[in-house]
Order: sequence, then structure tokens, then C-alpha cells
Amino acid sequence: MTNFTDILKTLPHTPGVYIYKNKAGTIIYVGKAIDLKRRVSQYFQRDDALGPKTASLVAEIDHIDTRNVGSEIEALVLEASLIKKFKPKYNSQLKDDKSYTYIVISKDKLPCIYAAKRSFVNLDNDTYFGPFPNGSAVRTILKTLRKIFPFYTKPNHGPAKCFYCHLGLCPGPNPNKFQYRRSIKRIKTILMGNFTKIKFSLTKDLKHYSKAEEYEKAAMVRDQLHSLEYVTAGWQHLDTLYQDITIMDDKVSSSLEELRTTLQPYYPFLTSLYRLECFDISNLGPQFFVGSMVVFQGSGIDKNEYRKFKIKTKDTQDDQFMIREVVFRRLKHYEWEYPQIIVVDGGKPQVSAIHTILKAFPESPLSHIAIIGLAKRLETIVIKHQNDWIEINLPHDSNALKLLQSLRDEAHRFANRYRKELISRTINSKI
Repeated sequence: MTNFTDILKTLPHTPGVYIYKNKAGTIIYVGKAIDLKRRVSQYFQRDDALGPKTASLVAEIDHIDTRNVGSEIEALVLEASLIKKFKPKYNSQLKDDKSYTYIVISKDKLPCIYAAKRSFVNLDNDTYFGPFPNGSAVRTILKTLRKIFPFYTKPNHGPAKCFYCHLGLCPGPNPNKFQYRRSIKRIKTILMGNFTKIKFSLTKDLKHYSKAEEYEKAAMVRDQLHSLEYVTAGWQHLDTLYQDITIMDDKVSSSLEELRTTLQPYYPFLTSLYRLECFDISNLGPQFFVGSMVVFQGSGIDKNEYRKFKIKTKDTQDDQFMIREVVFRRLKHYEWEYPQIIVVDGGKPQVSAIHTILKAFPESPLSHIAIIGLAKRLETIVIKHQNDWIEINLPHDSNALKLLQSLRDEAHRFANRYRKELISRTINSKI
């Protein structure tokens, strides 16, 4: 395999797309990153820290191209267009292409826009953009665009204003058809990656309405332009945009920020939070030992990212050993995006178990993952900081604590569900 040490040193800490080619110059994989240097570097760690499919990909890489962009939304759009154009073989091997998400724009008189898996896309009749490997990111794109250019997500709007009308996300029962179709056209322009063209068009409209003294229209276009500039300027994380859309989003935002500020004194690299993973163990009797991984990503729970594990290396009850096995197996799946925080159900024994496996990945970006436990009795956050143990008790009404509790409870539910599935299969096989 080619040594890419010098190339990795030159990569920037900016959003962008990375393109891997083989010796023949064929594009074999396309990915997006909010931090190109960190993401690409993750591929070139020790071989035994990679999953088999990812290791096979890395072995074929002969050349790396990158494209820097100004924001995550631009990286997502560019990634999707390149995957659609070149159909790299490892994009389908590392992730079942049936699980890719598309943005669909119907051909109704007043088009609807929605996200759908490939099997639900009418490739002949609908306009579609993608494939997007990250479904939660697609939903965030649509939420962001809908705040700028309100659109329908379903046909046949009723005669009364809906909930989303009051939030400014839906054009209502009787929109100006010309203006609505114009907004749809602009959304298409954005999804084709032509951000410069749409900014020029909005600027032109702003000047026109201002000159014609149509100040309400000018104010609307000005807000659209400012919003678009905001989401495409600098290093933006889509999950932090427009958090005033719902009360739930506000709580999520405050929960993440409170959790980040609570942990940052011990983990200075936590400048933002996008993905959290929580692990739990469920067992019953001598044979039903399982583990679960649930994922909070973007602005909510992402069930598409859940994973379940059947314990392979232990046949007696030992939660500490089992949580270590589950997290170790998860970390070997390098094709899964790494989180900023790993949460385990338990206290010092469980957190200590995770720290022992990190030694197996000495050169990897795992050093930039915060490992915390949530001990049940007093709901205490447990951290191993250098050689000291830190225990943090947040107030019972803390949004950050509620977020961790909900993740822990969801991991417990998912693990128990898997264990019951295994029991049911065993019983049915004996009938």
C-alpha cells in the first residue's frame, strides 16, 4: 500500500469530499467529511483496527483527491453527485445501496419534496437527487432548506393552515403558484451544487424589489439570502442550524451544549457534538448474552445506525468483560462513523473496561472520543481523567442528564428486545 504520510500532513481541518482512486485511476470510493484531515487519517491506522471491507478498500488506494468546500451542506451535495456520477464500487460494498437516501421532488403542479429510500423512488417520473449515504444528514438538509424556501412534503394541502404553516415551513393552502415553483427551482439549483448561482439570483431579486419599493418582498428575499449565506459560510454543522423550528429541537440543542460544556474541561477536543453512541448489556441464563449500541446523531435518535451484538467470548455473566467485547467489536467497524462520545451503562468498572481496549488502537483518532459512564443509583456521570476518577452529578432537571438517561434507557430497551428475539428463536426451533 502506498505511504500517504506526507499527503495526510497537508490535509486541512475543513469540510470537503475525499476521493480514493486505484492504480488504474478509477474512483473506488467517495466520502464527505466535516474535517477532512481527521476523517481521511482514520483510514490509515493499524490494519487490525479496520473492518475487513474497509481494509480491502485501503489496500487498493493508490491516490487521494480532496475537494474543499465551505460547509457541510456543500460537502453532502458534492458527495452525492460524485457517487451518482462514478458509482464507486466500495460505496455500495461498505453500505448497502438500498439503504441510501434520496431527495425526491414530485412533478405535481405544486411539487412536494421528501426523503425516500431507493425502492420508493419513481426513477421515471420524479426528479431526484442522491444517493446520500447519511439519511439523518438528508433530513437536516431538508429541514434547513425548508426554513429558507417553505415547501410541501405531501400533496393536497387542506383548506386550513397546518402546524408547519405556523412555523413558517409550509406555504399554506393557497400559495402564490409562481413564487412557489420559483422556490422549488431554487432548491433544485442548490441540490445540484450551484450555490453561487442561487446567491446571484437572490441578490438580483433583492435589488429589484428594493428599487420597486416592494419592501415586504425585499425583506423576505433578504432573509433567504442571509440564511443561505449562513448555512454555506465557514465550518458549519447542519445539526446546529435553525434550532427554533420546534420546542424539541431547542431542548436537544441545549442538552448537547450543556453536555459539551460539562465534559470539555476533561476532553478539550469537544468543540462540538454531532454523534453519541450508548452501549448496554442484557443477559439471562447461561446462553443469552447480548449487547446493544444506540446512536444519537444530528438532532435526534438515529435508529438506522443501531447495532446489536451477540456475545462471543464469554459464557458466564460478566458485564465488564461483555461491554469491553461489544465496544471493541464496534470500534473495529471502521466504516461506521466514529462518535464524539461513547456512553456506557455503568460506573468505574465499565468505563475502565473501555479504556483498556483503547490501547489496541494507539495511533487512531479514538484519542478524540470521550468515554463516560452513567451509574444508575445516583445517575452519576463517571469519567477517567488521566489517572483520576471524576464523578459529576448534574441537577435532576438538567437537559444534558435527561439526554444521557434517554440514551441509556433506549440502549437497555434495544438490548432486551434482541435478547428476547434470541430466546423466541430458540423456543420456536424446538417446537
